[in-house]
Amino acid sequence: MNTNKPSPIRVPRKPQYVTVTSKGDFFDVFKKVAAEYDHCFMLESLGEDSHISRHSLIGFDPQQTISARGQELTIEDRDGQVETYTSDNPYYLLRELVPQNVLSRKYAGGLIGYIGYDAMNYFEPSLKLQTSDWFDGFRFGVYLDGLIYDKMTGEVTYFYYEENRIDLVEELLAKPVPQAGDLQVQPVGEDMDRQQHADAVETVKQAIIEGKVFQCEVGFKYRFNMQGDAINLYAQLREVNPSPQMYYVRFGKQQIIGASPELLFRLRQGEMETYPLAGTTKRGATVEEDTALARTLLNDPKEIAEHNMIVDLHRNDIGRVARFGSVKVRSLMDIKRFSHVQHISSEIVGILAPQHDMFSALASNFPAGTLTGAPKIEAMKIIDDLELDGRGPYGGAVGQFGFNGDCTFA
Repeated sequence: MNTNKPSPIRVPRKPQYVTVTSKGDFFDVFKKVAAEYDHCFMLESLGEDSHISRHSLIGFDPQQTISARGQELTIEDRDGQVETYTSDNPYYLLRELVPQNVLSRKYAGGLIGYIGYDAMNYFEPSLKLQTSDWFDGFRFGVYLDGLIYDKMTGEVTYFYYEENRIDLVEELLAKPVPQAGDLQVQPVGEDMDRQQHADAVETVKQAIIEGKVFQCEVGFKYRFNMQGDAINLYAQLREVNPSPQMYYVRFGKQQIIGASPELLFRLRQGEMETYPLAGTTKRGATVEEDTALARTLLNDPKEIAEHNMIVDLHRNDIGRVARFGSVKVRSLMDIKRFSHVQHISSEIVGILAPQHDMFSALASNFPAGTLTGAPKIEAMKIIDDLELDGRGPYGGAVGQFGFNGDCTFA
């Protein structure tokens, strides 16, 4: 165990960008990457709201992997060398390692991975949330190069710092698209039975009656055994549920695959954004039915009250790290349509105060109020009492801390 501090990540102030020739779909490029590398990722934006992100990202073979459990921060180098450090707060130790001053408005590399729901223990001293048996408090790959796809121009760019792997990239791009292997999925069951779930609901209702919370999002898990090629699962998810936030993040045998309609938090050139979704109805079979369902949703007092409560929560979260007077509700109660459902959505923005950065900004807005309830801390205490094990990445976030000081998490 090491009580010293790890060495900071060092990169030049500017990355290099090179346009590369890539035929076919960008997802086909990722299939080639995933066939070769145990550690890789793809982040993309699909569906009707795909304009929320113009660029899709691919990375492979990170220089390091950084993870945390309890008070331990572990760094594993590409060559397999592992060092573990003790810290009162591994999240803020991570912050000390990451440069945030790279001069680039584009994606310029950084940390890609997840932060678990129980990482809230690092942000709120009054919480002692149960941790996940399967996942770390957070885990990130340190990516110093990668591929960027511009959906507007169709251009693919390779960026790098000191280590130029363009020959490796071009060799990878020239390979045929691999055939996906079989995937076997076996349902295991739920972690709560009907009576346990009913009891949890009654406990939450009583907490609301007593005025402890206004809302509380208690959940339970479905478990499956999966064997085979998980790229199949992601390919089907892209087809069935194309969403503004799509992600496939692989750390060896640990893989996180998801499609989220909700952007938890984005910091871009000093402006913070969050897009809470609260209030849901199905899609209509026709445009007229779609519109009628949306109108009914927007006239439902319960749905409107819930949405306003979440908007207030997100305004407060952003306000803690924003310049005074800069927090605004840019849009209130718009309808966002996705493949199977439509949601009430709002957009809250603010300008980051100079004493804060992307790490403190994410901490202030974490986790999503739509997955906890309000007031957030009290709701999380109730959730922790009622749910049977730690949430891990569910209720947490997947995304990136950029070397240019920007971050995006969903």
